[in-house]
Amino acid sequence: MILFLSIVTLVSGLAYLWLAVYKDRQLWKLLLKPGTMIWIILLAVVGVVKEPGSYGWLILIGLLFSLVGDFFLMLPWGRFIQGLFSFFCAHLCYVAAFFLEMKKNSGGIGITLALILLSGVVFYFLRSGIQEEGGRRLQWAVIAYILVISLMVWSAWFTGSSWIFAGALLFYLSDAILGWNRFVHPFPRGDFGVMSTYFAAQYLLALSVGI
Repeated sequence: MILFLSIVTLVSGLAYLWLAVYKDRQLWKLLLKPGTMIWIILLAVVGVVKEPGSYGWLILIGLLFSLVGDFFLMLPWGRFIQGLFSFFCAHLCYVAAFFLEMKKNSGGIGITLALILLSGVVFYFLRSGIQEEGGRRLQWAVIAYILVISLMVWSAWFTGSSWIFAGALLFYLSDAILGWNRFVHPFPRGDFGVMSTYFAAQYLLALSVGI
């Protein structure tokens, strides 16, 4: 079942990148973005059934919050703050899950300093665009989001799981590209980078349930 869902997720994700991003077909974007996430959620459900426990349920709830965030961001008139809040809640679920799995892991000071520096650099470049688009309200919302996703990566490091840490890093990268595209200057085909890393991140986090 895991192999089947992994293959279907891959096919759905590639179809999204081709039909929705490259071909820019709005209908396929509306169908395949949540569609790919549903396959990923089903993968987590299989993991929860196999290994019931708080970790799996928290990851599953985080994936559901992410799906809600996807719907907000896909709306034609845009609901960026609502989408941001949904993903903020998703990351809180992931952080809670990772804290349950935390172990002693070397390099704690290094990862902490790296994330503090990286978060500061990311916000420095995004700040003027955020201020221009949404003022102080959006600025504080983005600061809170950067803090929670940084905490998510930090806690993922201490699980000692390569799957979890890779998923957390890919999520951070996806959001960094999205933020740059929205508030600084769009990368050529930047949506490819956003969505490929996003789907890969969520897939790895779902896969971590029950393996």
